[in-house]
Amino acid sequence: MNTATARRTLLAVLLVLTAAGCSRQEQPGRGPAALDVRPLSGVTASSHADAVRLYDREERAVAACMGARGQTYTPQPRTASARGEETNPYGLLTVKKATQDGYGIVGEYLYRRATPVPAAEPHRAAWQRALTGTPAHRVSLRLPDGVSLAYSTDGCVARARTELYGADWNTVEPLTAGLVNRVLGAVEKDSKYLSAVGRWSSCMTKAGHPAKDLQAPRQAVDSRLRTAASDEKALRALGSDEIRTARADALCQLETGLSEAVRDVQQAVEKRLLTAADRKTVASYVTDRRRALATATA
Repeated sequence: MNTATARRTLLAVLLVLTAAGCSRQEQPGRGPAALDVRPLSGVTASSHADAVRLYDREERAVAACMGARGQTYTPQPRTASARGEETNPYGLLTVKKATQDGYGIVGEYLYRRATPVPAAEPHRAAWQRALTGTPAHRVSLRLPDGVSLAYSTDGCVARARTELYGADWNTVEPLTAGLVNRVLGAVEKDSKYLSAVGRWSSCMTKAGHPAKDLQAPRQAVDSRLRTAASDEKALRALGSDEIRTARADALCQLETGLSEAVRDVQQAVEKRLLTAADRKTVASYVTDRRRALATATA
């Protein structure tokens, strides 16, 4: 399908989604809106505009480094949509967001279909070494969530990240991401969190959308997308169903106080898990990223 056709389909589906979302107005008196709870006070979350600025600046730095090494590197366009930055890691939703975009699954599929990722080009070994570095300068990290990571400090990717963010970024950034994952994992195993999800699950069953956990509705939409993607009528129907399910999901989260429960559990988990060294790492992350943004927008 060409880009113009894909965009027309996107418009048609978005119109269906909007109409479906307007079928049930948000009721007043439900209390405060759901909280956007994220690990580490959301320090790793980003606006789409900021993410694009940093990505573009890093790509330019990689290209300059490669050029200095006699290699040609074309800065690659950022293809991720705003949803990547905005999606809550726990699956928390606001009624407004659910009404506008559901879980973002059909919308993201249409976005990616209309904005295909550039095909990767084959390159010689010398080009790859210049880009990602050599084994002699390989560094290994064990992250707080148990994941092992390795990179080479002499590659242009590592050099560009150091130039933009600072000398410690290649360590600070993955360590902070590992802390985020560790907190998420601990919260989702906590008995109080599981009790809160149980209350939400009961609400979803009563609303006609049974789901055992917060990812189940998304998985159901993903599963249907595999077949609906090739049928425009089925795709529009799936988009409409996604909106209805996500809206019920958001309302149940609101009615059961799920986001407040997640906040309370997360606060207890972080107090228990995070060491003084962990908090220092997070503080360095914030400082490095703030500096990089100032440079990228200058």
